[in-house]
Amino acid sequence: MTDHETLLQTVLDNPDDDAPRLAYAGWCAQQGDEPTVARAEFIRGQIELSHTPAEILEHGQVHHIQSRMDALSDRYSRVWMEPLLPITNLYRFQRGFVEFVGLEAGSLLRHGARIFQLAPVRHMDLRGVRDVREDLFASSSLARLRSLGMNDCGLYSFHIRLLAASGVTAGLRWLSVARNHLDLEAGRALAASPHCGNLKYANFRGNPVDPGEQLGWDSGVVISAWLPPPGEELEKEFGYLPWLHSPDGPPDRFSC
Repeated sequence: MTDHETLLQTVLDNPDDDAPRLAYAGWCAQQGDEPTVARAEFIRGQIELSHTPAEILEHGQVHHIQSRMDALSDRYSRVWMEPLLPITNLYRFQRGFVEFVGLEAGSLLRHGARIFQLAPVRHMDLRGVRDVREDLFASSSLARLRSLGMNDCGLYSFHIRLLAASGVTAGLRWLSVARNHLDLEAGRALAASPHCGNLKYANFRGNPVDPGEQLGWDSGVVISAWLPPPGEELEKEFGYLPWLHSPDGPPDRFSC
């Protein structure tokens, strides 16, 4: 393997660690082409922002860093992303690498191995799920994810039963299945699954049944929260389910 391949593989094998990403940035800084040198600054800057307290980010005290990262991304992201562009053009960088992609479910089945050879992807939105459901929910690619979105996919509760029973959900912390055709059996499938123990949030909004915590807001501040009857029924049967509760509003999928 080349130095580049070795460094990238270390990032892929250790997606939570900053050190491999910073080592990769060091290699980028030593190269002769402008996009790769710029990638070094981008990786280091995004890592710095990822460790900046939220209150500082909210007050714009690091606005100059974010502005610089945005400028680098606008100029070079398609160059950095080029190997993945034949598969998807919907992506997001986190800590200097592509960690989110959106694509057709069929594309994931065809190109999943390639995607995870190129980037430490852990967050994904899928379309066209109904067309490939059995193969998809058995795909080892899903086991790599921390967050999964399948909104507006025409799903029914038996799709969620397939997902919950497959074992690939063990790493999921965030799930959104909004605006489908899901009833209480979808929530019951997640609650009963031995593979969903790490799930922190599940979004059922816009379905015939939404068991998730409802929030009352006033001037942008949550002033009340309550479980609707379907949520109460699930917790009566299964005990406390953390993914039903979001007392501060829906969490950021990238920080779950």
